[in-house]
Amino acid sequence: MAQTAEPAAKSREYDVVVLGAGPVGENVADRAHALGLSAVIVENELVGGECSYWACMPSKALLRPVTARADARRVPGLQDAVAGPLDARAVFAHRDAFTSHWKDDGQVEWLDSAGIDLVRGRGRLAGPKRVTVDGGPELTARHAVVVCTGSRAALPGLPGLDTAKPWTSREATSAQSVPERLAVVGGGVVAVEMATAFQALGSRVTMLVRGFGLLERMEAFAGELVAEALKEGGAD
Repeated sequence: MAQTAEPAAKSREYDVVVLGAGPVGENVADRAHALGLSAVIVENELVGGECSYWACMPSKALLRPVTARADARRVPGLQDAVAGPLDARAVFAHRDAFTSHWKDDGQVEWLDSAGIDLVRGRGRLAGPKRVTVDGGPELTARHAVVVCTGSRAALPGLPGLDTAKPWTSREATSAQSVPERLAVVGGGVVAVEMATAFQALGSRVTMLVRGFGLLERMEAFAGELVAEALKEGGAD
């Protein structure tokens, strides 16, 4: 049964202890359980991780109305019908539904159905195959501790940036209002997704890109097409 940490439980032992309940951590625990091993996941935020709440799912939910409108404008007879602005409130509501309103009840139910335990809290390596959890038990792994903690955004050292209350990808994908102006620092996937979404929602977007173009890790034509579309929409 999936469960949260209880102060009375001082020590527990599992075959596998997983730090992080994002997609990788969930899959590791699921595969371990499928092989007949006991598994526990330690998570201090939301079960499902970055992809479910601040990355893949909310970003695609924000982009869906944008791409649907763009496609409709290419269909004869529909251009005038979809010429108006997007309803930002409706777009955000659509995004909120995709993130389950930043509640992980459904993902916790899945862990429970899969026979994987859950301990809420920040886990720390305490020695070989040992993990301590703030306010919770010490966990011991018979086989392995698997570290699947993911990453966080690193802000560049731009003068004054720390006082400007900058967004990272988390704030962008979970925003509840459309800024009048938006400067996007970077030209990678997250940068162009957020530039595209907020430009379509009404922001005046300026992209600050180091290098020779957008999406430099992909084929050159991909970045060129995205840049062309953003410029046509009014982005600098």
